[in-house]
Amino acid sequence: MGLQKNIILIGFMGSGKTSTGKELAKLLKYNFLDMDQWIEEKNKKSVSKIFSDNGEEFFRSQEKEAVDWLKNKEKTIVSTGGGSWLDQANREILLKLGWCIWLKVSAEKALERIGLNLSQRPVLVQSKNSLMEIKNILLIRTPLYSLAHASVPTDDKKPKEIALEIIKVLQEDHSFDLPSL
Repeated sequence: MGLQKNIILIGFMGSGKTSTGKELAKLLKYNFLDMDQWIEEKNKKSVSKIFSDNGEEFFRSQEKEAVDWLKNKEKTIVSTGGGSWLDQANREILLKLGWCIWLKVSAEKALERIGLNLSQRPVLVQSKNSLMEIKNILLIRTPLYSLAHASVPTDDKKPKEIALEIIKVLQEDHSFDLPSL
């Protein structure tokens, strides 16, 4: 049995998972699901509020539920939360549910993209030096992110450019059957 026909975008915050995912969904005529948005709607509060009210452990349990919910989806572009891939059980399931693409972003570009929204980023909100914190997190996460089926760099690219590059990567791999564009 091959991969299901889902495309799962992983990577650090600010890598472009949501904006690229929406573009990719339009181009391929797939559904789009933002895992963080699904968790927010389910809990009726923002991710940062979930972290502050319920803690990171609770939030990570919600990510597991979201991954479990994805098991019945097909032809869906999924934007995962930046940390959901870190959990081995989540990662193993996601690798079976579709083609996992790591959207690679530099620490500098990630900080530039999230800029004014630092207060809404629970992982960074307490940091005194956000750039150094991002570099440290990326250093730890890179070996895990590199377990994705493929990667696409996103620095200095618009979401549509990234989406087209993802399509090219998928077309080069014959185990993933894309609709004709």
